[in-house]
Amino acid sequence: MQEEVKEPIKEEKKEEKKLFKKKPNPEVEALKQQVMDLQTKVMYTQAELINYKKRTDDRIAELLKYKNEDLLLDLTDMIENLDRAANVKVESEESKKIQVGISMVANQFKDILKKYEVIEIEALGYPFDSNYMDAMMIDNDLTKPDEMVTAVLRKGYKYKDKVLKHAQVKVNKNEVQEQILEQRENEKKEGNE
Repeated sequence: MQEEVKEPIKEEKKEEKKLFKKKPNPEVEALKQQVMDLQTKVMYTQAELINYKKRTDDRIAELLKYKNEDLLLDLTDMIENLDRAANVKVESEESKKIQVGISMVANQFKDILKKYEVIEIEALGYPFDSNYMDAMMIDNDLTKPDEMVTAVLRKGYKYKDKVLKHAQVKVNKNEVQEQILEQRENEKKEGNE
């Protein structure tokens, strides 16, 4: 009897092997392809989600880094006004004492700006740099180099690694002066002829 039991099992195994040797079922292949496509889409979606999270984190960090920018910009305007008030010529002793007090307040505000990494852009006597300065006027001084800042009309400030406010400056342009001199010489020559 034991032999009879073994034979059907062997036959079932042979039939199973035949089933696996058969041609692949097109529906099964289509489902396998669909599963692979879905797995690929899931991987891309996960990658996009990770990238989105990184971009969002970077944006939030940038916003937090410059969160005080508007307030600090307003403070720079106030400090400039205090400096102007402190530099007005006065004659009475009482007015001079008030100016000293105004200067002290302005210096306290400047210390606050330094605390928050706001620094004044050095412009006077430096070459013009459009990254930090706006040219508002042209100077014609042949004794100074071309493109040199000869006057600061409004101070500029940097906040951390960003320009908070461009300095408004007067820039020397020797070629303008040279053109004027050439024009005068030409007029003299034409007048002599």
